Amino acid sequence: MKKINSHKIDLDKVSDGFGLTKEETYNFLNDGRIMGRLSEFIHSHSEGGCRQNENSKFDIFEIDSIKSEVRSITDKVSFASSKEIGYGRAVTEEGFQEKLNSIDRYVLIDIRNLLNGDFDTIEVNKNDLINLDLGKNKSISAKKFYEYYDRVKQGLQ
Repeated sequence: MKKINSHKIDLDKVSDGFGLTKEETYNFLNDGRIMGRLSEFIHSHSEGGCRQNENSKFDIFEIDSIKSEVRSITDKVSFASSKEIGYGRAVTEEGFQEKLNSIDRYVLIDIRNLLNGDFDTIEVNKNDLINLDLGKNKSISAKKFYEYYDRVKQGLQ
């Protein structure tokens, strides 16, 4: 587990472009779906990758042949297959293993400092998942994830 990149969004310029206040722009961007999609484009550009079709098994095929799945950290972060997340769907061990077999890593979006226009991308590889104590739905609360990640950054794990 490691930070890949830091990115900056000029909220003043984006607000002007949208014709919104800075607060409205922040509230719009502070959504896992919006930041996840935006981050696919930003990560693909910064890492020299190619975004895949929406129904692909992964989000970005990077120049070094790494298959990355982009996920936002909101109140939690899910590592389950997207097709198993949502109303009326169930997360299965088989679906989770299928997802793991189709990717090389997850790229998580840390938006804790988004109010300042800052966000980081974090690599989580398959071996890291062992230490995350995922629940039965293959997710972990943002609080628990950040506690673990911040300890890793400090070299305490």
